[in-house]
Amino acid sequence: MTVKLYRLTTCYKCDEVEAFMKREGVSFEAVSIDELNLDEQEKLLTEMYRLTGQRSFPVVDIDGNTVIGFDEKKLRHLLNLPAREGAARAATKAIREVVTTKQIEGLLEWIKNTADAFGCKVNPDKTSLQGILDGLIKNERRYGYRSCPCRLASGDYLKDSDIICPCAYMSWDLEVYGRCYCGLYVTEKYIAKDPSLPQYLIDSRESGKGALDIGQVHEAKKTLPSFKTHIRFASFMKGSLSRDKIKEGFVNIVESIGLKQEDIRWREIVAVAVGKDESGNQLMAKMDQGMDVYTYQIWFPQKTDFEFIRGSIVDADIFVYDKQMTGMEVESALGGKEGFGSIIRDDISVYGDFDFFRGGRDRFVMTADPARITEDALEAIIKEITILENCYYLLRNERQKYILSSDRMNDVEATLVGKLSAISMNLPKATANDLREWLYTLSTKFGEIAGISEEVRHYSSDTGGRIELIRNILKEWGERPIEGRNSLNRFYLSATVSLGDDYQRLSRRIDGLRREMIDLMTNLRTKVDLNIQEQSLELQKSMDETTKTQVKLQKTVEGLSVFVLSYYITSLGKYVFEGMKSAGIINVSTTLLTALFVPIAILISFLLTKEVKEWWFKKRKE
Repeated sequence: MTVKLYRLTTCYKCDEVEAFMKREGVSFEAVSIDELNLDEQEKLLTEMYRLTGQRSFPVVDIDGNTVIGFDEKKLRHLLNLPAREGAARAATKAIREVVTTKQIEGLLEWIKNTADAFGCKVNPDKTSLQGILDGLIKNERRYGYRSCPCRLASGDYLKDSDIICPCAYMSWDLEVYGRCYCGLYVTEKYIAKDPSLPQYLIDSRESGKGALDIGQVHEAKKTLPSFKTHIRFASFMKGSLSRDKIKEGFVNIVESIGLKQEDIRWREIVAVAVGKDESGNQLMAKMDQGMDVYTYQIWFPQKTDFEFIRGSIVDADIFVYDKQMTGMEVESALGGKEGFGSIIRDDISVYGDFDFFRGGRDRFVMTADPARITEDALEAIIKEITILENCYYLLRNERQKYILSSDRMNDVEATLVGKLSAISMNLPKATANDLREWLYTLSTKFGEIAGISEEVRHYSSDTGGRIELIRNILKEWGERPIEGRNSLNRFYLSATVSLGDDYQRLSRRIDGLRREMIDLMTNLRTKVDLNIQEQSLELQKSMDETTKTQVKLQKTVEGLSVFVLSYYITSLGKYVFEGMKSAGIINVSTTLLTALFVPIAILISFLLTKEVKEWWFKKRKE
């Protein structure tokens, strides 16, 4: 068993965990994060965050199972340590009893919820119910799923999927017999011991659903109401297709069902083709182009096996009947599926079975009195169903985009969390090079997060609009429940509303990480600016010293220049005085004259140096 403790030297809870494991004789590796260098800190903080999704201490990793904080009970469980004071056996017995009680209570609650959803009751006979519960629990332990206790299971989940409670035959059995095959679910008629119910129950799985010979009671139900219309529609992502290509596809569909191009009426992004089939019945085809998808829709006067080209994001059938139908009739029309259902608008019943993701089609059945299914009402409901289907499957595709964005964010976050923590811990002792390197790294990552944020904002905007559109349509429908069926509202919203919430949570995660990065980057920039300011002050001080030195040197040079010029001028004067004495012009000592001329030479040199200096400064200014 590999045990690793992530801890801080300043954390007393970490000390408690380490002391506990030493006391229990557990072999483990303790890592004090705050004593490591920057690279090792970043590596281990990232490793710890991947394990827990947090940066809390202490963290104990036990063969991939993590315990955050000091949870002695959980640690003892994961480390296979005995309970204190030899109470292990009694504790185990108590736990087993609690687990058994909780299993029964949880199973009963689940059964009651299922009964409420299907509009039936749980068998009130406690003796029978206890036997059924025992059988379900035994099968769950044996196979991993609750197969019917009254049917032989194979142990293969796919093969047994139709007899996993509630089984696929339950609605049929309740309709015909008043109870399901094992007797777990019953109807009010069964509880009241209605004599019209058959005394014996046949296994619908073995005999074939709908092929039961149970007398004349249900004979009238075998005949379906008269069929009115079969509507086939499919939607495709626009992708890179131009409008001309989409129109070309519609023309091909129109011609494939026996209509002509002349039957098509084009209206910008919408087209309608109306004609007759070989029997003289009306055929109609429609095309509608939206922002993201384009939809082809065909209205047939009878059921058809027409297939659209592959690659659609929606593929569905809508069967319209001219009167209300029983539950068995609806299931027969849906191809043996129970499905969802709601009563909408003016007492029009809409049933749905959603099989597109399993490689089939979504199927809808609409039933109502002929007076209620007018052409206008039918047109409106078909359009709304099309919008619901398009929005729902676009949102399901959007889920994949969310997962990709979330995965990218997880990778960035896992990398950054360790780095941010390491930077924060080492900020006080960081060098100028460290600060620049950290600032560059965080700026790069900040740009990456900004890209993810913009992507999420765009996706969540589309998601919110589609969810709102679904809600508005369902609200306008004014749905009422159909006994024994989940509502259409439940199907369309259960898998879509959560996506909007997921995007909001992801946006909050991104905003939180961005704020943390901005705060840290601001601190880094402040420290960099302070370092630059200190360097500037040092440089200014150095420049001032240099300037002073230069001034001193300049004055020294000027003084030397005066002395040198004075020397040369005095030497020249001496030659003049000696020449004048040789010529008899003067009769005074040349040495005396030279000595008297020295101050004059110095004055001349000073004036000459000053004049040259002023000329030089004036020339530089020009």
